[in-house]
Amino acid sequence: MIKRWLALVVLGCSLLPAISWADDVTVAVVNVVRLQTEAPQVAQVREKIKAEFVSREAKTSAQQEQISQLEQKLQRDRAEMSDAEAKSLQRDIRSRTLRLENSKEELESDRRLRLSEEMDHLRRILSEVIAEVATAEKLDIVLESGVTWASERANITDKVLARLRELNDTRN
Repeated sequence: MIKRWLALVVLGCSLLPAISWADDVTVAVVNVVRLQTEAPQVAQVREKIKAEFVSREAKTSAQQEQISQLEQKLQRDRAEMSDAEAKSLQRDIRSRTLRLENSKEELESDRRLRLSEEMDHLRRILSEVIAEVATAEKLDIVLESGVTWASERANITDKVLARLRELNDTRN
């Protein structure tokens, strides 16, 4: 029993310097989700990705249109076709449809990969800007998640967004 009391007293004494040190630490929070939706760089990334894939999307749309035309031809001319011609056309439609589906999946996979790459780059920029704002504000700790509530004074999201907008304006 005495050993427990002694351990508690030693633990309590060791925490006293940490408690007084905590008074000097400045903490702020940043809403990264808001930054990732409102930063102008995010819209630029989305436009960049869209532009990269516009030709492939056009090709996919053209393939879809060809399939639709073949399906219409099959419906329209089915009565005039021999069974062999109809089956051949059906196989062609099925084959084109499978190729189209594969192309669409590949397109989406490539688009997700590029978006992920660009967003990773943007996250690094966000981290740098958060650190820059934290340094300018003389903050010791910036929290980005797991915060239930923070006062407006502790929330630096608007300052980080303003800096991101400044960076965006200087690059354009």
